[in-house]
Amino acid sequence: MTDNLLSSLNEVQREAVQHTEGPLLILSGAGSGKTRVITHRIAYLLEHHAVSPYRILAVTFTNKAAKEMKERLDVLVKGSVSRDLWVATFHATCARILRRDIEKLGRNVGTESVLGSKNHAYTRDFTIFDTGEQATLVKDVLRQLNYSDKQYNPRAILSHISRVKNESISPEAYRQIADGYFERIVAEVYVLYQDALRLNNSLDFDDLLLFTVRLLNENPEVCQFYQNKFEYILVDEYQDTNRCQYELVNLLTGTKQNICVVGDDDQSIYAFRGADIRNILDFEKDYPNTRVLRLEQNYRSTQNILDAAWGVVHNNKARKAKKLWTDNDMGELVTCYEAMDENDEAGYVGTQIEDWHAEGVDYKDFAVFYRTNAQSRIFEEAFRAANIPYQIVGGVGFYDRMEIKDLLAYLRVVCNPNDSMSVRRIINVPSRGIGATTLDRLMNFAARQGISLFAAIQRVDEITAINRGLQTKVQRFTKIFDDFDAAMLPADALDYVLKVTGYLKNLEAQQTIEAQNRVENIEELINAVIEYEQNTPEPTLSDYLENVALTADIDAMETDTTDMVTLMTLHSAKGLEFPFVFIVGMEEGYLPHGRSLDTQKELEEERRLCYVGITRAMEQLYLLHASSRRTFRETEYRVQSRFISEIPEHLIKHVDRYRSPFRQSGSLYEVVSEDVVDYQVDQIVLHPQFGRGKITKISRSGHGVYVTVRFSRGGTTRRLDPSLTPLTISDY
Repeated sequence: MTDNLLSSLNEVQREAVQHTEGPLLILSGAGSGKTRVITHRIAYLLEHHAVSPYRILAVTFTNKAAKEMKERLDVLVKGSVSRDLWVATFHATCARILRRDIEKLGRNVGTESVLGSKNHAYTRDFTIFDTGEQATLVKDVLRQLNYSDKQYNPRAILSHISRVKNESISPEAYRQIADGYFERIVAEVYVLYQDALRLNNSLDFDDLLLFTVRLLNENPEVCQFYQNKFEYILVDEYQDTNRCQYELVNLLTGTKQNICVVGDDDQSIYAFRGADIRNILDFEKDYPNTRVLRLEQNYRSTQNILDAAWGVVHNNKARKAKKLWTDNDMGELVTCYEAMDENDEAGYVGTQIEDWHAEGVDYKDFAVFYRTNAQSRIFEEAFRAANIPYQIVGGVGFYDRMEIKDLLAYLRVVCNPNDSMSVRRIINVPSRGIGATTLDRLMNFAARQGISLFAAIQRVDEITAINRGLQTKVQRFTKIFDDFDAAMLPADALDYVLKVTGYLKNLEAQQTIEAQNRVENIEELINAVIEYEQNTPEPTLSDYLENVALTADIDAMETDTTDMVTLMTLHSAKGLEFPFVFIVGMEEGYLPHGRSLDTQKELEEERRLCYVGITRAMEQLYLLHASSRRTFRETEYRVQSRFISEIPEHLIKHVDRYRSPFRQSGSLYEVVSEDVVDYQVDQIVLHPQFGRGKITKISRSGHGVYVTVRFSRGGTTRRLDPSLTPLTISDY
């Protein structure tokens, strides 16, 4: 078995798999087979060293990566060993640890300022707040402090709190070091925000990490338990770890130091989320006996694409030496297209996709990457006009839809009645005649009594400001949960919610297209719950809700069955690959982003982001930039990105936007014979009224010749008789 296990690996990969004892740093370049190495290393430990699967922890950054790893292991090793392995994301790993031991937090002296008094200690049935719920909580705190959420952006405050948590700084500690007006506001909010989370028996995503680190630091017996349990630890995408994750890994590793981290410093692009590239660059300082291996053979891309990527990334100073190579063909040159404007840019991308699709290439083989989400609009419009199917990664996710959040809120209250955020959401859904004024009075009573909203609802008869009729309506709401049991299977619990609340019947009675869409979404939720139960050995309601809370956008992306072009930001693209990649908006101010030009550190991260985009391409890479763009009703002239200039010129095929060698056809540009007239298709012309434009069609009608021009101003298209309205051929 061992020989078969190693036979498919190259020399460096085999060494990485067989080096099982002591710290190991695997510098894995893009497309070099790191997932193969990790899974084969685990299989090698199981088969060759007879290590129990219970003794191995493998940490990833996405549920998709964890699922793929488990599926590969089930193929490599006889039996379903993946069920016994801890293969999970950082957040899922921490949630599992906290489910077992969170009640031990706050027992030691000095922690109550963070975790609250013992009257409101955390329990293991805590819920996890999503970003929307976190923002709502911050708004509540701002009102409590008499600050306006118009003046102080709740999401900006949340982002700052997140950065502070990633540095393992408690609310009280941050209050002592906060410097500047905004930071002092954040410090005030941070204290009350954390108290509100505790009162709800809820955690945000950063708390999962922060509380686990504190749990291990403050409880030696708990820390010792996990250090003994995990004899071997593997961490994927180590370059993306933040300070909290770094501390967590070190705590779990302990003195055995059988730690293997896999990562690529050239793909460290999440500093805005707290990722610290120093974690991978300084790994050898933390573990002096580290064995360092470099995976440099790429199995994904052509050599020309790899050389283009190297041309960009090797300009960074903060990186470890490595250069990708491949046995694949040299491949096509990188196509660089300078568009007139954003409309021309989108039109060119759509045309290329249509032409390739006509030759048999599936739509799902194409991806369009951009620096910011706002850049997607023009491509959506162009693709809709051309009937090109597409999906956007990072848009409104399934679990962010109103009806899904409503039903999940009911389930969350069953598991955790202290989750006041969920109670607020559903107390009048479907409508029960409980208005905003009644809810405010309930919340005020809860705040005065220091209890949860659900507890206040149960004592509604004590609130004299709420009349008897409304008290009865509120009491009817609590009766929904009388026969609810947290031990129910998720599918049974969801069925109960739909039955007792009449939520589904209410939507069906509306008989609108919008309501029907919501009904279909609920049916899909039912399917998802059933699928979870079928694929989980011991399904529970709390476990299902935890899985939902930790689902990322990228995990929901359709890849196998849906034939659609993918639109996404460069940050979302990491870990993916496509035969055809278009990186658009490659201009100074977009890529590199205007906010990243102040420091060398930020500029180098933008360069790594460009490198990530380039190395997603397998066969064909297109780089696009526009000479002008419309911003705030004005035309802004753009400068080509410095990253294009860093690619060796012999690797690039420049496409002249005036005389494109690609024949543009289909629904975006229609081309016919260019005969006997002075004008030519693709020429740039000037019109006295409409301004600058491109000729997209030349046609005859009777004895006349007509020219169809697509003008830059607003994307207007006009069919003109040049004998009546002369067009001036432009030289620029």
